[in-house]
Amino acid sequence: MAADVRAVDQGRELYAQYCESCHGRDMVTTSSLVFDLRKFPRTDAERFRSSVLNGKGGMPAWRDTLSDADVASLWAYVNSEPAQR
Repeated sequence: MAADVRAVDQGRELYAQYCESCHGRDMVTTSSLVFDLRKFPRTDAERFRSSVLNGKGGMPAWRDTLSDADVASLWAYVNSEPAQR
């Protein structure tokens, strides 16, 4: 459980640094141009990983910036209960 909390916290920090400017604070955006991450299917970790690392549509690829551990932490944050409000 402590590892999960740590991953969510790390994911929250990474999200603020790399994702918030487009996807909005706490994943709340008023733009219809970006995906609402609160609605990302919780069972599709591979699709999330691929989108983050390779980019998708107007989203840049983060492959040269984020590690696999970083992406796992972002996934933990996106799937955390507070983030899913």
